[in-house]
Amino acid sequence: MLVSRRVRTVAAVGALAVALGLLTGPGDPPAEAAPRTFTIVGGGYGHGIGMSQYGAHGMALRGASAGRIISYYYGGAQARPATLPATIRVGLLQADRDPSAGGRLGRVLVKGVEVPGKGGSGRFSVSGVTPGGRTVRRGLSGHTTFSIKPESGGTSVFDLSRRRVFGPTRAGTGVVVRFQTALPPARLSLPQTGQQLRWGRLDVHLVRDNRGVTRPRAVAVIPFNRYLRGLAEVPGSFANEALRAQAIAARSFALVAVRSRTQRWGYGRWDGCDCAVYATVRDQHYAGYAKEQGYYGSRWVAAVRGTGSLVVRYGSRVVQAFYSSSSGGYTSSNAQWGSSPLPWFPSRSDDPYDRGGGAHRNPNFRWKKTVSAAALGARLGIGTATRVRETKLPSWGGRVSRVTVEGVKGGRRTSVTVTGTWFRKAYGLKSTKFHISP
Repeated sequence: MLVSRRVRTVAAVGALAVALGLLTGPGDPPAEAAPRTFTIVGGGYGHGIGMSQYGAHGMALRGASAGRIISYYYGGAQARPATLPATIRVGLLQADRDPSAGGRLGRVLVKGVEVPGKGGSGRFSVSGVTPGGRTVRRGLSGHTTFSIKPESGGTSVFDLSRRRVFGPTRAGTGVVVRFQTALPPARLSLPQTGQQLRWGRLDVHLVRDNRGVTRPRAVAVIPFNRYLRGLAEVPGSFANEALRAQAIAARSFALVAVRSRTQRWGYGRWDGCDCAVYATVRDQHYAGYAKEQGYYGSRWVAAVRGTGSLVVRYGSRVVQAFYSSSSGGYTSSNAQWGSSPLPWFPSRSDDPYDRGGGAHRNPNFRWKKTVSAAALGARLGIGTATRVRETKLPSWGGRVSRVTVEGVKGGRRTSVTVTGTWFRKAYGLKSTKFHISP
């Protein structure tokens, strides 16, 4: 799970530089030879707050239990049970983006496929309310891609020949796609995302965007722990106790999302999701039924089942258990996001745990990138970079809060200061835990 940050465009850098004190003035370039390249040496992948997934694996290989891993990374918090909701709403397709075609979403594609070992043909059903107010349901054949899209104010379903096979529904209403309750049950494939659904149902409903165009969006309604089984946050080949720790953290994150956002978060916004969690790394990466398959899939499912209703608790509080791939050897306080430090997000060393181990040595524990002086300065609009200074805060685990870059443009010295987060995004770095030389 990574927390999204908007990357500013080059055009925005000028405004940022003014706000932060862009300095220009006459003068000759520095007498000493300016470097032609800068080397960025960093550590970790992601924000580094909370649990390191590679660190959890490293601890598990050294004999730590899932409970010990949770306590270590979350400041003494404990894995304890909680009352879970029956289902969770997971945003799969939002009206503002079609992941396969680009642009805004105009249709939702679905295809039924049989469940391995269950037989059948992948047949599933779709239901909705007619203009006259009657709820109707129709079965649809498997191995055929159907298109669900707005029509006549409501929603219709079309086959590949563009023949309507269901609808239109009553104006403003969508359809419900059911596959788990089919006899025999089916998997529902979503060609636009590459996901497969096995549990729950799919709700497709309508919203009107800011241009007045009616568009669909799709939300999976899944039994809570079955949702966790579809998360592709760590390999199923990680150490068993690391998998259990991941299940506990992911369950805690999802439960806090339901409690704080509600299940219909973003319902009133056309570009919202009407869900508790997104299916992407904006929240947690939901891959669907494919994550459960095979030997390693069964190990992950066992970790979810084996941890029952355990979540991360600090005292009586259920913690929104952030985690990331790798800390680079030192975790960060949540203060790097501008909020007051929380005791369950301590800044602490987890080297050598974060190095991983066995078949999963951490490839991002240390990393390096070389950037030319011209490219470094051009992205900031200051000509050719000549010098770089970093500001780091101890509570951030060695992460960079600000970067000042000096340069020469048109024979004039220039300087601009940006945040470490902006710098990371602009230059494609894996984390803000880095050092630039010379």
